[in-house]
Parts: sequence; structure tokens; C-alpha cells
Amino acid sequence: MKFSSRALTRMHELMEIGPRQLTAAAAAGAATLGSAFALAVVSGYLITKSWTMPPVLDLTVAVVSVRALGISRGVFRYFERLLTHDTALTGVSRLRTNMYAGLTSAPPALAGRLKRGDLLARIGDDAEDMANDVIRAVVPALVALVMAVAILATIAPFSPLAALAMLAGLAFATIIAPFFAFRAALRAENDLVEARTNLHTLSLFALENADVLRVRGQWQETLADLECAQNRFDSALDKAAIPSAFARSSTQIAMIPALLGSILAAGGVYHLETAGLLGGFMGHTAGIIGVIILAPLSSFEAASVLPQAASQRARSIVAAERLAELDSGDSPVASAFDTTGSSSVREALRAASEDAQSAIESPATVGPAKASPSPAPARRERPEPATLTAAALTTGWSAERPLAHALELSFAPGSRTLVYGASGRGKSTLGLTLAGLLAPLSGHVTYGGVSLTSLNPTELASRVTFFAEDAHVFATSLRENIRVVRGDLTDAEITKALALAGLDAWVSSLPSGLDTILGSGGEDVSGGERRRLLLARAIAHAAPVTILDEPTEHLNLGLASALMEGILTPGRFFPADSTVIVITHDRRFTDSGAAVLDLDAHSTHEGSTHVKSHEN
Repeated sequence: MKFSSRALTRMHELMEIGPRQLTAAAAAGAATLGSAFALAVVSGYLITKSWTMPPVLDLTVAVVSVRALGISRGVFRYFERLLTHDTALTGVSRLRTNMYAGLTSAPPALAGRLKRGDLLARIGDDAEDMANDVIRAVVPALVALVMAVAILATIAPFSPLAALAMLAGLAFATIIAPFFAFRAALRAENDLVEARTNLHTLSLFALENADVLRVRGQWQETLADLECAQNRFDSALDKAAIPSAFARSSTQIAMIPALLGSILAAGGVYHLETAGLLGGFMGHTAGIIGVIILAPLSSFEAASVLPQAASQRARSIVAAERLAELDSGDSPVASAFDTTGSSSVREALRAASEDAQSAIESPATVGPAKASPSPAPARRERPEPATLTAAALTTGWSAERPLAHALELSFAPGSRTLVYGASGRGKSTLGLTLAGLLAPLSGHVTYGGVSLTSLNPTELASRVTFFAEDAHVFATSLRENIRVVRGDLTDAEITKALALAGLDAWVSSLPSGLDTILGSGGEDVSGGERRRLLLARAIAHAAPVTILDEPTEHLNLGLASALMEGILTPGRFFPADSTVIVITHDRRFTDSGAAVLDLDAHSTHEGSTHVKSHEN
């Protein structure tokens, strides 16, 4: 697999790290290692000068300098760590904010083909590698460049020959060793990242579906797959450690020519009376000899981390390539922390977060909160219902393993359809594809004769909506958790939707009614309440085509039957002219009068699904 630095450059743009931040971090790092190098030089001078037993006052400046440099090194190290980590962590925070903001306005299929574990690994681990790139690659490289120039400029006046030997050693430590470490790490890291992603995906799958896998007798098989994935990850980790081992040994190798050259140069300075290439330009005292011999011992501290920095750069490039697959690259970068910016997505996210935090921190009040006056939002116009059609449709997450193919489906306005199938057959995948959130492997889906791919995200969401069984409950008010689907909803409409979903008693019991904060830091929501809350969102949205994924899961039989009856009865929960597609494994509703699409009834030895036609 070929990699380029273009994706990494784009990720650094999204991190929005300014040159002043990098300069401050690099300056603090250079000051730290500069103090260490100066400490070694002055110490070498002091040791060898003391051997000649000069008057004590001749050593006073050197003694004080050693103390000062020893203290300053620790002080500068503290500021270097503080500035570098602040720069990196702020940058990765902005990167994730920009990635989230970009995904909200990007085509749904951009991230739709990724499994949740893979998406989590990209936004989590891969984004963290961008922070590590700053901490372990960019700043150390800048510091090493500054220190190399400073070291050569310091040693050259004492002995040009020693400076030449030092140049050879630094060239190996700063150019040759990092280059080979980078090439080796780039090959190993790609395998490591793929193994880590596979492990995350399988782990998340096993955790979320443990009960189903046990019932189906596939738990031990899943554990075996998980163990194989762990072994592959361990092997990839061991392979990736080889470049790191080479990197750690390269500094000692680079010191050999520098030390040999310094010893030879010190002999020339001691024996030659004339100044020049061999004799130096700073005299022939014992202190000068000590500086020339001992300086190389502290000259490679900055260069010693460069092979490891090169390995980190390889990891960062691989991670950036994976993150770039989530970046549409269409929108310009705008600061996530710029209050004058025009990003409505960032403003909405920031405002909702601030409102939720304010409500959480304020004293709880019993009874409905006082409504703050706000202008009434403009009412949206509901699109005309139309037929949803799938032609020659092949669905799946990868072309190597299609879940269904050759599907010919037609869902007329007002129809109600139940989609059945065993776990893993592709029910949710079909729902995502019909909603335009997952690009089909082949074929096409149209709404009223218009391909879903030609609709922008706003047009698509207003016509066809998919409500996942694991949709998120936001850490904000109950009202805003329903309004997330339609910003023009009134309190009366929200209350009606909640009542239809069977949550009227629950809402009445909340301390602040619709203003009650849910989620993290707020009111806990049970599994059944969460299911009905998501159903209330769908009812409030009232899209021309609504696709529900397991809307009655984890509910008692009586409540599930009542809710399913309302969902499938035209005009009860959803408008009579709305198309409703319900994905479920509960076969008690096959006699409800709704059309039935049974994916299990059309399976082949290839594990694919063939449905020639399906009319509602």
C-alpha cells in the first residue's frame, strides 16, 4: 500500500496548530537540551581545568554556571512538556471537532460503510496518533535541527576536525538512521493498524451481541475469532517493535565516529602549537582538551529520539490516511473555537453543550421550568410522499461479502412493511441502504424516480429517515432530544409524540418536564424508556418514509404489541400517506396486515438474499 504525506498535511490543517505554538514548544525544547549540552561543556572544562590546580577564583564562574545550568535544565524541561502537550492536545481536540463537524454535512455514505468499532478506532486511536506526531515527531525534529547547528557552531572554534567528526555522527543519527527506521516502520505500522482495527471491531461486536451469540451457540466461535485477532495484533506489535529496537541502538552507533574524531582532534590540539584545522582556534589548555573530548557525550541527546520520531511519523501517516477517508475535504477549515466563525454546526453543538452544562450545574427545581421567550422557528414544509424503489440492489459492507443482492423492491406511499431475518442476515444493512446512509454495492435506490445519491443531506433527511436501535441520547434536555429531528417542533407536538410512544407517565414524573436534562450528568434513562424515546423522535419527524430498526426490542409483550399496532396502523402514529418499514425479529406481527419481507426465506448457500420483486 502506498502512502503520501498529503493526508497528514490535511490532518495538521484540521488541528489548526499555529506556528507560534510550535515555535514556543520547540524553543523550550531547544533551551532544555541547550542547557544540558552547555552543562556538559562547562563540566568538562571544570574537570580538566581543576586537574591543573589553578587558583580557586579561576573556577568560580564555571562552578556557578554548572549549578545554574543544572537548575535551568529542569525548569526548561517543565515548560517544554507543558507547551508541547498543550499544543498537541488542543490540536487533537480541534481535529476531532472538525471531523465531527465535517461528518454532519458530508454525504452519509462517507462514514456509513465503516463498522462502529472501525469508526471508533479512527476517531480515537488514529486521532491520538496525530497528537503523538506533534509530541514525538514534529517538535523533536525541530529541536534536533536547532541543536545540531548549535553543537557544530560550538565545537568548530575549539577544533574543526572534531566538528567534522561530529558532523558525520550527527548526519548518521539525524538523517540515515531515521530514514531506515521510517521505511521499516511504515511497512510494519500498516499491518499493526489493520490488526488493531479488526480487534476493536470484533471486541465491540462480541460485547454488544453476547446474549444473541450465546442463544445461537456462536459464543465460543466468536471467542476463538477474538483470540485469533488478538494473536494477529500481538504479532503485528512485535513486528512493529523491530524498527524501534534499531532506533534505540542507532545513537550509540553514531557516537563512535564522533568520539574517535574528538580524541584524535584533542591530540592534535594538545601537540600542535599552531592554530588551524588540526590545532583549533581557542588555545591549547587542559580545559579546552576536556571540552573537545567530553562534548560528544551530550551532543546526541536531541538526535537520539529522531529514529523513534521517524517511527512515530510512519504511524501518523498510516493513521492520517485512515482519517482522511472520513474527511470530505470540501469545506474550508474554520476554527472550532472562533466565536466569530460562521459554522452553524459548531455553534449549535457549543450552544447545546453550554445549555446542558448550565442546567446540570444549576440547582434542581421541582416542576416545570420557566420558559424563556424565543422567536418561533419557521415551520418546515413536508415533502410530497413518493414511492421508494430499489432496483438490482446489492447491499453489504464490502464487495467480498455481500449480504443481499439482486433486490427489486417497491414501497408505495402509505404502505407498511415488516422486514424479518436472522442476526447477521443484513436487515439493518438493508435499512441503511434504503435510507441512503450506506452506498449500495451495486444497483440504485430512488425516491419518486430521483436517485438518493443526487439529494443533498437536508433533502434526503426530510424524505427518508432511518432510526437505528442504538441511536444516541444527548446530554441535553428532553425537549432538545426530540427536536434533534426537527427544529420547528412545538412543545405540544413533542408532548403528543411522547404520549403516543407511551412515555406520558414518565414525562409527568420528571422533575422539570421537557426541560429535564438527560444522559450524562442528568436523568438516567432505562433501556425501555430509551427505545420509546427514539420512537417518539420518529413519530415527531413524520417523514414521508420512515425506517425503524427494532423499535420494540427490550419491551414487555403487551407494550410491544400496542406500540407495533400503532406503528403499523395508518394514521395512528404516522401519517396515513407515510411509508413505514419496520425491521424486527419478532414474528408475532406477521398477521398484522402489513407486507412481509423475509430475508431468511430467500437465502442461498452463498449467504446472499434474492428477492425478485416486492410490491406493497
